[in-house]
Amino acid sequence: MPDRDKQYRSGGYSRDRSQTGCGHVRAVYSRLRTGGYKDPTSNLIARTRLVNGFQKARNGQLLKASKQLASANYKARIYVDSGTGREVVILQEEKVNGAYPRAWGLYVTAWPPKQNLSNLVVEVPHACPKAPKGCDGGDTDSHLAGVEAFRSANARYLFINGAQRNATSLSDVAHQPESAFEKIHEAALDPIQMGLGANVKVYQAHRFFTGNHDGQNGDPPPPVDNVNPVMDGVADVVVSNGTNTPTGTLAETVATAVEAKDSLFFFVCLANGAGTCSDLAATTNVQKDHMYGGSFVHVEANESVYVCGSPCRRDQLAQAVADAMK
Repeated sequence: MPDRDKQYRSGGYSRDRSQTGCGHVRAVYSRLRTGGYKDPTSNLIARTRLVNGFQKARNGQLLKASKQLASANYKARIYVDSGTGREVVILQEEKVNGAYPRAWGLYVTAWPPKQNLSNLVVEVPHACPKAPKGCDGGDTDSHLAGVEAFRSANARYLFINGAQRNATSLSDVAHQPESAFEKIHEAALDPIQMGLGANVKVYQAHRFFTGNHDGQNGDPPPPVDNVNPVMDGVADVVVSNGTNTPTGTLAETVATAVEAKDSLFFFVCLANGAGTCSDLAATTNVQKDHMYGGSFVHVEANESVYVCGSPCRRDQLAQAVADAMK
């Protein structure tokens, strides 16, 4: 039998047992900082090579992926996720002088790809850490909700942004059609590019701050629970499909599932264009605009949901979404 670990190393990627899968993702994003994001259109060759490297990796061709990724200063490494025991391949940019020079994101694929039949893609376009300085333009710790959903659903992909949304005028990848994040999203979904096509389901994890949605000082009004109107409460979760017609869609299923997880804690607004939470409805999201017939579910949760105590509400939210979408 060939020495597979030796093959991995010689091919420019490795099986890394020093860190474990999604634990490595957590470690990377605890160090995310403002700045460093480079306009992908300034180096289209590097962006193309990164996308091509992703395509090779998702086809199980890591040697070929490594050759493509090198031009973008990325590497593919195999990890064993301690939370699930399964293997994943992580495409991650290599640091230069202690920093990520392009900050184009991190991309996780369930490994080996032919053994994962999930059509679920988990995306976190606005991740940023809680500590040491927190973030003033991102969704604090939203990557942790993404990791939990990816694990719970045994999803196929997990995509996370590489810079805070306000690092530059172009770093908000949910609204930048030329970002590497968007181009990999398209490669993962577009059937012409051997993507998942109309069967795909995309979950995007986001977070909002109630102080920005309280109806005060010109802010939009608080979101209202319209999934279980009897509760007549201010919503702490907003679910949308990026349009004003969510009835009968996967977004409606997810909204119901989240509230059912704990109806005394989760109060959900299903964005329907009626104004109760339309400002959080993802209607200008560029990933939503490239779904190729699949289902897009955008979930915003406020700071109370991101408390990870006993129980961990953030994980409960991610698990409810995962159960409804897997």
